[in-house]
Amino acid sequence: MKRMVGCIVFAAALALGAAAQESSDQPYVVRKLTVTVPDQPNVDWHAKMAPFEGNAYTVDDLQDHVLMKMRDNGYYLAQVSTPQLSNVQQQGAKRSADVAVQVTAGDQYALGVISFRATSQIPKETLRSMFPIAPGDVFSGSAINVGIEKLKKLYEQQGFADVGAVPSMAVDDEKHVIDVSVEVEEGLPYLFGQLTIGGSEPVAGTNKSLLNAWSEIAGKRYDPAVLQKWLAAHAPKGAPGAPALHPRAEGIANSEAHTMNVHLVYQ
Repeated sequence: MKRMVGCIVFAAALALGAAAQESSDQPYVVRKLTVTVPDQPNVDWHAKMAPFEGNAYTVDDLQDHVLMKMRDNGYYLAQVSTPQLSNVQQQGAKRSADVAVQVTAGDQYALGVISFRATSQIPKETLRSMFPIAPGDVFSGSAINVGIEKLKKLYEQQGFADVGAVPSMAVDDEKHVIDVSVEVEEGLPYLFGQLTIGGSEPVAGTNKSLLNAWSEIAGKRYDPAVLQKWLAAHAPKGAPGAPALHPRAEGIANSEAHTMNVHLVYQ
């Protein structure tokens, strides 16, 4: 039986339980992390969770991280209890604690297929290549996240600054696989629009030179890499003896005209 579980939800948006006996807003350095998984006792959970030791987390953040680690090992429907702190110690401005977490892992799932909806600008085979996971591999939420970000960057490099991509999961409880369907909102491509400049002009004539050079890319398909290359080629020089300039470029989208204006600020 296959069931939809909606959009994949990762650490930033998890709605988990209340904090342990200590404040959930206070970060603690994890000295020792004990993760108990009664329904999967033969897995070396300490080895998988050891990277969290020595780092500082709030109670809620640590709970999120443990859940994400479970999902990266195929336990997509795992449930993670609120971390319990013990032997809390004050070490200067930091607090440290031993932490115990109880987990119900559930079944382990593999990846089924990744499909794409509402795409026309980029071949589906190219989109699929953005995801570093193959059918039959142990399901990994992080691999899906990486693929989504690479997919969006690929679109942005071709001028689709408004692109959106939302994955949803179909869990097959009989085959123990998860199919991923990615809804892509491509939008329309953007062109480079106007250049504006802020901050004190370092040397007289710098602004005029930059505005004249802008004609090289104005009206062409927007691409962040093209903008960076243009900035490198036309980097303004400061006054003799002055610190080097590192202008900051801010893209300002005009969704009606589908142009990306750029505001350059001297730093």
